[in-house]
Amino acid sequence: MDIRAFREGDEEGILALDRAVEEHPWNRRDLANWRWKYRGGNPAGDAIMYVAEHEGRIVAHFAGLPMRYVVGGEPARGSHSLAMMVLPQWQNRGLIKFVADKVLADISAAGWAFTYGYPNQNAHALHTRLLGYEDVGMQRLWQRSLDGQEMDLSIMSASATPGLDFRALSVFGPEADALFARVLSAKDGPAPGAVVVRDAAFLNWRYMARPDVRYLAHGVFRGEELAGYCVLKLYRWEDTLFGHFVDLFAVPGDVEAGRLLLGGGLRELHGHGCGLVNLWMQGSLFFQNLLREHGFAEVSSRPLICRFGKTSERLRPSLTPEKWYFTMGDTLEIY
Repeated sequence: MDIRAFREGDEEGILALDRAVEEHPWNRRDLANWRWKYRGGNPAGDAIMYVAEHEGRIVAHFAGLPMRYVVGGEPARGSHSLAMMVLPQWQNRGLIKFVADKVLADISAAGWAFTYGYPNQNAHALHTRLLGYEDVGMQRLWQRSLDGQEMDLSIMSASATPGLDFRALSVFGPEADALFARVLSAKDGPAPGAVVVRDAAFLNWRYMARPDVRYLAHGVFRGEELAGYCVLKLYRWEDTLFGHFVDLFAVPGDVEAGRLLLGGGLRELHGHGCGLVNLWMQGSLFFQNLLREHGFAEVSSRPLICRFGKTSERLRPSLTPEKWYFTMGDTLEIY
């Protein structure tokens, strides 16, 4: 058994492992997705990846993907740990811990301050008992139905709001950088907490460059100033077409822009025939209140865990469910 860092050419072996163990049937990953995610221009840099190889076959894998953050008003390098996989015949032998230890050691050596993830029930115990992760909180899923409903007031509000314009986006430009700066400086913004650097470089890589999924991005504009944006995704499960608000961002307190983002997004998803719409929203009372106003309710939750580096103790007060702004776009597992 050889436990080693990723080498060019491992992609197909990793993807074959993914196909062999992945449980969910939707959004199946392919090589184009893999290359985009791990080697495709992430402005935070390339992932740290290790594999276990036995007789020429990759039988286990774990990775850490760097993410640029602002935490407590200061830039910080976080990371998203993902794709923990081991073939069934090699499970329960301690192999994946050896692989994960290598990844986490390299993350520490690189100076990345923290790494977070969304483990399933089986992996949760491994992460928290053996790998040094801690429970941060339960990530809540918000959902509302559109199936069979008329265009209610929350959706109709997207048709016209004086002084604001809801537009489709094909690229994020300097106006996205300006929006992120305004959010950080806002009185009720996330600067005392934590937020991924949502500048044009990140948004274009995360949403516009992904090769296997077409996201629907829209912005709310005051004149030429971007007041907020939403990123939508469609997927079908059995007989229901779902819509995700994968990302949602605006200056806290800008109620008009927030309402138009939600109303416009719902109108767009309704037009595509979606029966259910859902999203994750953490760390923003502003958006949580607007979601309730627009008919959303919390329907389920899953654990968010985090591993803190030795030099990141000062970040802990900012990495809480109340202060850590988090949407589906901040994970790259399947969304």
